[in-house]
Amino acid sequence: MIYLLLNIVFGSLFVLSIKWVQNRKQEDIVTIGMINYIAGALVILPEFIQSHPSMVTASALGTGGTMGACYFVAFFFVVYAIRYVGVASASVVGSLSILCPILIGVLVWNESPNFYQVLGIGMALLSLSLIGGSTDSQRPVVRAWLVPAMLIAFFILAGVSRLSQEAFRHICHAEERSVFLFTAFSVAAIPSMVALLIRWKRIRWQEWSIGIMLGTVNVLQSHFILKALKEFPGYIVFPVVSAGGLVFTTLFAISFLRERLTFRAYIGIGLATVALLLLNWDL
Repeated sequence: MIYLLLNIVFGSLFVLSIKWVQNRKQEDIVTIGMINYIAGALVILPEFIQSHPSMVTASALGTGGTMGACYFVAFFFVVYAIRYVGVASASVVGSLSILCPILIGVLVWNESPNFYQVLGIGMALLSLSLIGGSTDSQRPVVRAWLVPAMLIAFFILAGVSRLSQEAFRHICHAEERSVFLFTAFSVAAIPSMVALLIRWKRIRWQEWSIGIMLGTVNVLQSHFILKALKEFPGYIVFPVVSAGGLVFTTLFAISFLRERLTFRAYIGIGLATVALLLLNWDL
C-alpha cells in the first residue's frame, strides 16, 4: 500500500508543479518539460547500470518505448489542458484514462475484481466525472472545438501510457523494471534534446532546477506504480492512484493555487474517498 500512496504523492506533485510554474509566469514551461525527460533518463541511468540486465527483452523495450513516446507527446497536452481548464479538471481527464488498462486487464489478462471492488471502480469513475469544473475566469479563450480535441488526445495518450505499465506487469519480468524505465525516459529524452537545440533558447538556472526536480519526481512516480503493480492487479492500482491523486491534487489546488470548484466537484471528492475504501476491501 505504501507504493500506491507514494505514487499518488509524486504523481500529484508533477502536475501541481506545472500549474505552479504557469502561475509564476517567469520560466518557460516547455523548456522545463524537455529538461525533465533528460534529467529523468540520467536519474534512472545508475540503477540501469547497477542492475546489470543479463537480457534486454523486446517486451521491456517495446512497453518502455511506448510509454516514453506517450510521455513526451502528452506533456504538451497536459500543459495546455492545465492552462485552459485548470489543474483539477485536467487531472480528471488523465485519471479517466484508467479505463484503458482496467478494461484490457479484464478482457485480455483475465483479471477478476470482486463485487465490492467493482462497486468501487464504478464509484471511482463517477467521482472522476464530478471532480473538476473550475470556474476561473482568467483562462484564455480558445475555439470551442480545440479544448475537447486537446482533452481527448490527452486522454488517449495517458491511457496508452498506463496500458504500457500494465502490459509490463504481465509480459515482462519484474527485474526488467530499470530497463523499462530507462528505455521510457531515453525515448522521451532524445526528442527533448532535439527540441532544445532547435529552439536554441538560453536556459535559466531556475529552469534547470525545476526541470531536474520534475524529472526526479517523474521517475519516482513511475517507479512506485510499477512496484505497486507487482503487488496488486491493475484494477486495484489504477483506480486507487487515480481517485487518490485527484483528491490530493484537487485539495491542494483549492488551498494553495486558488482554483475554485463547483459543488458537484466536492461531491466527487467524497465519492472518491468511499471508492478508495471499497477498492481496498480485500487488501
